[in-house]
Amino acid sequence: MKRRDFLAAGGGSAAALGLGLPVLAAQPATPASGGPTLERRLVDYALGVRYENLPIDIVDSIKRLLLDTLGCAFGAVGAAPAKIAEATFRKAYGSRGTASICGGRQGIGTEGAALVNGVLTRYLDFNDIYVGSEPLHPSEIIPAAIACCEEAGRSGRELIETLVVGYEGETRINDALTYLDRGMHPLSVAGLVAPLVAGKAWRMPSDKIEHAIGISGTREFTMFVVNSGEISMMKALGHAYICMDAIFSTRMAAAGFTGPQNVIQWIATKVGPPKAKVEIDFSQENFRLPKVGLKRFPLQFEMQSAVEAGVDLHRELAGKAGSIREVVIETYPKIRERTAGPVMYKPGTRETADHSLPVCTAMALLDGDVTGEQFRRERWRGADVLALAGKVTVRNSEILMAKFPKGRGSVLEVHLEDGRVLRREVEIPEGDAERPMSRPSLEHKFRQLAEPVLGRAGATRVIGMVDRLEEVKDVRSFASALRGRA
Repeated sequence: MKRRDFLAAGGGSAAALGLGLPVLAAQPATPASGGPTLERRLVDYALGVRYENLPIDIVDSIKRLLLDTLGCAFGAVGAAPAKIAEATFRKAYGSRGTASICGGRQGIGTEGAALVNGVLTRYLDFNDIYVGSEPLHPSEIIPAAIACCEEAGRSGRELIETLVVGYEGETRINDALTYLDRGMHPLSVAGLVAPLVAGKAWRMPSDKIEHAIGISGTREFTMFVVNSGEISMMKALGHAYICMDAIFSTRMAAAGFTGPQNVIQWIATKVGPPKAKVEIDFSQENFRLPKVGLKRFPLQFEMQSAVEAGVDLHRELAGKAGSIREVVIETYPKIRERTAGPVMYKPGTRETADHSLPVCTAMALLDGDVTGEQFRRERWRGADVLALAGKVTVRNSEILMAKFPKGRGSVLEVHLEDGRVLRREVEIPEGDAERPMSRPSLEHKFRQLAEPVLGRAGATRVIGMVDRLEEVKDVRSFASALRGRA
């Protein structure tokens, strides 16, 4: 079978793992020490996740995160990066397949759905955030989980299990292993977790899932340069591309292709700075899901507090933005470094604009909000926005650093020509895991993003299916609802 057909054929029978290829004898998978590898322990953890054993709050967390993620994806329907990704995949691998694309009428292969929906999920920079050893957007694993469960015709309960495996796999590895220190983006963890998700969804034997992790994990490293300087479309592609490739790697492993052992240990001990030992939490407790936060605004997570303060101060300005002499933002050194460098004062791309603290704060002060519509209209290029951004000074806040050493708060001061100073402090932004977004706010966010694609009735249907996901008999009916209006 040609690779083109191999990728496009996603959607085959669950019993054959969608492959139609012979399954070879299992290979031994234990390290020289004789104990189980970290990969094998990760696989054992994943296969041990059962819906009936999940606490109610964890199931509720998954539904909440799923609804938010789908909203983010719908909000990006029609965006150039997703259109390019879909068109290129179809040209290279064809359009055979039954997997669903959010807002798309035509089916596609499982790998293609993971790719395109992954780009949609990430593009707006509106999806969730987890901060362990480093920042991570674990929602990016959701498109791969849905696509693999859709291919296999799994139930809603099995999708919930697969989503828990994806979230907990990414966050637990994130807690144990840093990629940033090694010059790589934290999204590289997808190379270890996407095969875990596919293997769980396809009910593969543990040894073959371990080989899939070996094949995928050795290859899927993304350099952090994707988030440095002028930011490109690659920001939305990194995790999605890994998932596409990792699903293919999992098919290879299911067919008998073997991969190396001890990939996680190798990354930790051989890629500097070396770490003598990796300790991953493999318990069926200590869930990280409740520690995942959401975003109120479609922009970089560390900027949420300053923009929230700007929205609040917009009301106090009462149309007097023209009398602003200076804007001072006090925050954390790393936030200042990542969001207020020289390139951020005059961004050249949308991807840079949603990482620009001066520009996004200026939009908040001038317009009273920062929305996807403003980015679509390229409001960030406005002369008044850039002029006000030029008046923004970003400083380190000794008070915030002392009070919340690992926080993401901000203090915003607006100095007016008449000598008055308007001040707002936001220690914890709305949506943060410590200040969770309310259900009405979450539903409002979803509807704003989804209704232009699904219509009001379609959005209501998806909300209902997410709320009752454990009652869904076949994920294909759920995925079909994501395709949108005829």
